[in-house]
Parts: sequence; C-alpha cells; structure tokens
Amino acid sequence: MLEGEGKVRVVFVTNGDGYTYAVRLRVKNAHISAKDFIEYGKKRQEEAVHALCELGLQPEDATFLGFPDNGIDDLWESYWSDLKPFISPHTLFDRPHRKGMNRWVKYSGVSLRDEIERVMKEFSPDWVVLPDPRDHHPDHAAAGVFVLDALRTIYSDENTLPARVLTYLVHYNVYPLASEWSRDISGTGVGGYSKVSGETLAATKWMTLSLSPEEVEGKRRALISHASQLQMLQWFFRNFLLPSELYGSLNLMQVITVPLEYAAYYKHLAKVDEPAVKVEDSQ
Repeated sequence: MLEGEGKVRVVFVTNGDGYTYAVRLRVKNAHISAKDFIEYGKKRQEEAVHALCELGLQPEDATFLGFPDNGIDDLWESYWSDLKPFISPHTLFDRPHRKGMNRWVKYSGVSLRDEIERVMKEFSPDWVVLPDPRDHHPDHAAAGVFVLDALRTIYSDENTLPARVLTYLVHYNVYPLASEWSRDISGTGVGGYSKVSGETLAATKWMTLSLSPEEVEGKRRALISHASQLQMLQWFFRNFLLPSELYGSLNLMQVITVPLEYAAYYKHLAKVDEPAVKVEDSQ
C-alpha cells in the first residue's frame, strides 16, 4: 500500500537462477549442479522480497512467474509453442516450479505472454512499468516485448490504453551516468543493437521523476538487499543511486506495433496474421 491508497504489484519474470558466475562463487566448487542453480534462484527470490519491503511494499505485493533466466529471448525467438518448450540448461526445468502453478504452463513464448496477461487482468493496473525493449540485456529486452504483447492482446480492440505505459532502462551504453545514451537510443530497436522497431520506438517521450533524500536512501537499502549479486555488481548498482528516475512513455501505437514488428522479424505467423488494428496516437 502506498500514499493515497495506491497499490503496486511487482512481477518478476525470472528468479535469476541462471547466473553461473554467482553460483560458482556461492558454491565454491568446480562442479555445480542443477540443484545449486535452483537454490540460488530461491535466494534471489528472498532478496527481491527484502528489497521490496525496503521500498515500503509487502511480500504479497510480489509475483514470481518462474520463467528461465537467460532464456526469455529464446522463448520469443525459438520456443513460442507449448509443444516444444525450452529446457533451462541451468535448472533443467521445462516449466515454472511454484505453488499453485498450472501444470500446463511451459517454458514457451505463448505461456509467458498468457501469464503476464493473466496477472494484468487480475490486477487491472492504471500504470504499467516494463523493461525498455531497447535494453542491451536480452532477457530485459525480450521481457519488455512480452509485456507489450500482453497489453496489445488486452487493449487493442478498445483503441485506447486504460493504463499509462512506462519503460525503464538498466543496461545501456553509459546509462545512466552520461548523456550520450539519449542520442544513441533514438536510432536503435529491440535489444539496443538491432533496427527492429527502431523507427517505432524513436517517438518515445522521456520523463524524469525526482526523488527525495529519503527515497534515495530507500533505493540504496533496496539495492544492497541483493546480497548474492553485490560481490559482482556493487559498482554497477552504485551507478543508480541518483536523485531521480528516468522513464520512457509509450503510446498505444507503439504498444501494438512493437510486438507485431518483432513477431514478423522472427516469423511468428500465427501472431502476425491477426487482423490489423487501427490506432490513433493520442499523445
């Protein structure tokens, strides 16, 4: 619960259970097993909940989908159908493992898109904040496109977006410490290196949210809650201890067009052949 009776749901697509270097440091063993990756993923979940609590949220405000770390882009590119699920090379799972999980949900693109759609329909958010599709990290970029595809499925027939759609960057050249990224990003597409949807995303409007000293301190405590990553990424986390947060704002045309363009690039014919939707840019 936030000020003004607002509510937040934070959805974690993966458990971070594919970070081989961190697992090796944790286990201190030349040989690491699927069990080691699974245990590391559980640790990452605990740390994520701790971080949310430092930001004023409650454990029940977190949803963990349990899809494969270092495999989200593979689901979009090569494992769209439930008939041929992705198998994590780390945990050896081919489906999410969590309490109450529908056994028909697999490590596939269609399952992930449907799970994201299910969560959004249950929560009915007024704001949706997602990884920017131009993020250089393949999981982040693909997760952003999956969220846009779920939004497209939910809202395209309504010709309007009940939700404000914002994006955030984590991995991008010289971001967030230098300004060169802002000139470079306007010419890039999904993944930050390709031209796919580059023209569509170029119209993104960027907005800055100023933070109070107390909010910056909360962000610092949240970052250091991720203890299993601090040894490797403390220098990287420190880059984000700024007195502001930056978000890209997407309009309905971008929400609908980006996943269709990316689907066409990977020849997802079942998606590309859906009826065209007329959209009007209201922003």
